[in-house]
Order: sequence, then C-alpha cells, then structure tokens
Amino acid sequence: MLTYQVYDAGINTGTSYLTKEVAYFLGGIYAADEKVISNGKTYWAAPVRYNPTFSAQSETAGHFDFVTAISARVKGYTVMKDNIKGTPLDSGKNRLPGFSTFFESTGLEDLLPEIPGLKNALFLSELEVKKAFIIGVIDGRGTPDASVDKQVIRYLSLDCPNNDIGRFLSDVMADYGLDINYNTARDRLEGGNPRKPQLRIKNVEYYLENTGYISPAKLRKLADVYRAKYGRAIMIRDDAFLPGLKYIVWKDE
Repeated sequence: MLTYQVYDAGINTGTSYLTKEVAYFLGGIYAADEKVISNGKTYWAAPVRYNPTFSAQSETAGHFDFVTAISARVKGYTVMKDNIKGTPLDSGKNRLPGFSTFFESTGLEDLLPEIPGLKNALFLSELEVKKAFIIGVIDGRGTPDASVDKQVIRYLSLDCPNNDIGRFLSDVMADYGLDINYNTARDRLEGGNPRKPQLRIKNVEYYLENTGYISPAKLRKLADVYRAKYGRAIMIRDDAFLPGLKYIVWKDE
C-alpha cells in the first residue's frame, strides 16, 4: 500500500494527496505549461500531441481511452483535438493530432512559483509517484529519437517550455535514476532565435524496462527498433500501475 504526500496542486483533482494519477497529469501539465481561461475560469492542460504521420488514428484513439480512464479518477476532462478547436478551451495550440486533459484551477495561476513545493513533495514521495510523474512528462510530448534502419534509439527527448521547468524536470528524473542530458535554450543557440531548452533521457533501455509508455504509437516505434536490433521485443503490461502502461524488454527475465 502506497503512502502519499499531502499536496495542494492548485487544480481540482478531488484529492489532497499527490497520488500516482495526480502526479501523472502534473507531469503533463509542467511539460507543456499551457493554460486557457474559459468563462472566467482558468484551466490547465496536459496535452498529448503527435506529428501528423507518427500515430495511426486507432493508436491515438487507444491512447485517448487509456488517458481518459486515468483522468476519470482525478476529475480531469480529456478531449480529442477536433472537439477542442473552436471551443472556449481552445488555446490555439491544438493543431496537431492528439488530445488534452483539462483541470480547473483552484488557485494555480503560474507554474514557476509552484516548482519548489512540487519538487519537495515529489522527492519525499515513494518511487512509484516519481515514476508516474515522469511517465506523464514523456508520454504526452516526449519524442523518441530512434531509427529502425540504423537499429538505434539515441534518446527520449522533450522540448521544455522554459529553462526553469527544464531544470526542475531534469532534477526529478535524475533523482529517479535516469541518465539525463539537459541543454538550456542558450546552450542551443544556432544563429537566430534560441531553440527551446531540451531534456534528453539517455539510458533508454532502462527507461523502457522500468518506467514505460502508455502511448501505443511510441511503443510500436520503439518495439520496431528492438526487433530490428535484437530480433525481438517483449511487451509487458502494467495496467495495475496506470491503464495502458507497458514496458519493453528484449531479454527473458
């Protein structure tokens, strides 16, 4: 039985504890830093977005169903992109295929002042809560840098909203045991405007064996690399942890 930290996330989740489900969506919220004001109320979004050809429609629908099952436990409202566009919840960023889960603010107006409190709560939490937070960070907007033809997965990357959030996410991942390469926007200047700060997870096989993905499309892409490189990819389900969660291994236990 997990013991959860008391934590006020500043959004309506129906609980005063930092549970796995709350941590998962906070990971998505902090990875994106997107909010919208609708009818005088502030809503924070945990978006899932794909490049147009990355995820088949059936895979995106499956991902949506899994995330909807998680959000139902914590008062989230998960909506497909096409049902967001043109509504009061449309921030203008919902152009790529995917969906978002919205949470009504109960006081959260800016993420940056909340980082120290959330970081402290995560560091005090059990490993499973940190794991759920990291899954939420990577599952929605994280991108596998992988090539089936070259039989390589270089890293899992995330373009962070700003340097402060990037450092925070990097610290949480390092505390969890991941090998992180974090580049600030300034580090990545290439001529004109600075690119967004980028976080990269380098020990990908460890991540896939111990942390996992919910996204069917990303699991498929990574499993294809395993099959090309090792001749096999074994999927292990862990719906008891979070609906749809799977790990990938290539060796028998």
